[in-house]
Amino acid sequence: MKIVITGGKGMLASNIIPTFQKHHSVVTVDIDEWDITNREKGAVFIGKHKPDVIINLAAITNVDGCEDIPEIAQKVNGDAPGILAELCEANHVKLVHFSTDYVFDGTKDTPYNEEDIPNPQSVYGKSKMSAEIQIKRYNPSAIIMRAEWLYGGALGGGDFITKITKAAREKGHVEVVDDQRGTPTYAKDIGEPLMSLIENDRSGIYHISNSGSTTWYGFTKEIFRLLDLDVPLTPTTSDAYKTKAKRPKNSVYDISKLHRDTGITMRPWHEALRDYLLKK
Repeated sequence: MKIVITGGKGMLASNIIPTFQKHHSVVTVDIDEWDITNREKGAVFIGKHKPDVIINLAAITNVDGCEDIPEIAQKVNGDAPGILAELCEANHVKLVHFSTDYVFDGTKDTPYNEEDIPNPQSVYGKSKMSAEIQIKRYNPSAIIMRAEWLYGGALGGGDFITKITKAAREKGHVEVVDDQRGTPTYAKDIGEPLMSLIENDRSGIYHISNSGSTTWYGFTKEIFRLLDLDVPLTPTTSDAYKTKAKRPKNSVYDISKLHRDTGITMRPWHEALRDYLLKK
């Protein structure tokens, strides 16, 4: 298959591309080559490259930043995937789109499954929910992957691990929220199950993450332990650590559907983290 990946310079793309390149032809593009908000350029690009699959990773991912630019967030994160869904449907291209745990309000006491009703509380979450609605309307055979708490860029990049270790070394002490629970997910681990879903022509919504759960404080504590980073770490609350965008208190996924449809068991988050930090 010929697979086009938008947002090809991002963290998730860099982690899944090697998996797909082993078995398929992969073309990566970014905004300088294809702005997915432009319907006409999208039609030209698809007509020229004739992909079998498009994996859409293009998005504005600055959650707090989206609060300041709601119209742009909606245009890029919400409406552009809708345009892409229509173009893929018209050209018989399989569409895979990545969504987020921010479509939920986080008030559920148990893990979220694919049938739970979304209730986004932030501009970012609302824009991503809009994309899901449009994709289901215009392209029912698409795959929507809801990922969460992703990391895996080059150390020194922009993910949580880099930010928290940089803050620790510069400040000598950090406070991290301990009342938001989810699953840290190594972006590299998404490649194989995603490829299985595509190759078996699955459709619909899938939750994907590593297994198990922790809080941001617990995640940070394990990062510091693995890196032998001896810096004081203090738990705090979401109310004490104010952010522009409201975060879900519970982001833990039920990933049983993914296992059922791929046969792949996602490894525990702490095992994946150890692999990322110590075996790079």
